[in-house]
Amino acid sequence: MADILTQPLPDDADTDATTVLESMSNDIGGVLESMEELSDYLERVVHAVRRHVVGCDEVGITILSNDRPHTAAYSTVQTLEIDAVQYALDEGPCLDAARTGEEQRVDDLATDDGRWPAFAQVTRQDGMRSLYAVPLRSGEECVGAINLYAWERNAFDGFDAALVRVAAGRCADAVVALTQLDGMRRLAGQLEQAMASRAVIEQAKGVIMALRGIPEHQAFEVLRRTSQDRNVKVRALAEQVIAGVVDGTDGLRPPV
Repeated sequence: MADILTQPLPDDADTDATTVLESMSNDIGGVLESMEELSDYLERVVHAVRRHVVGCDEVGITILSNDRPHTAAYSTVQTLEIDAVQYALDEGPCLDAARTGEEQRVDDLATDDGRWPAFAQVTRQDGMRSLYAVPLRSGEECVGAINLYAWERNAFDGFDAALVRVAAGRCADAVVALTQLDGMRRLAGQLEQAMASRAVIEQAKGVIMALRGIPEHQAFEVLRRTSQDRNVKVRALAEQVIAGVVDGTDGLRPPV
């Protein structure tokens, strides 16, 4: 697997840009040893991309299994909704990127040339403006796409593209390496199981949002950081939150 830090930067990259790339590379690094680790890894990638790509509002990862798309990881439920529109209509940037192996970018959906007319009509109503989908390609194999969405026009620049390509390459290598061992059928089953278990994380985020009065992205960050501090998986921590095990001293609940 190629060192992701060897990915080329734009010509105008400076020390700060290099630091950002190194930080994101650290966030998405590591070796996966089993299919069971993949879902948590893809979730980590999604939130790392959202943190480091300044103009990005939502991120999702689509995996293709027998040409059937699965949302394998997402930043918020709004990402799921955007992906679901594409799957239902069978058109959109993430599907084209995954199926053709070519990047799909829209700087202003309101003035786009009509590549995905039905999808564009639905997402424009929700205020979506910028889209960027990068295929998950490892060697000659393309297994899906990482998809970025933004409410502002012209949200993504050349450095953003460099960051996303690093993440896409790392994800693709991980998925391909694991499927060579276990096969795409097992991957599809694992992703469906992971999405079912994600419900407990959504419930825990809702608890934190209500208790602390913070938005969804920040609620997940609270879970993520606390899980790192305690060295427990996010899903296990979410179960504790829902069960009322976590008290007011840990940062998940406000002080009494």
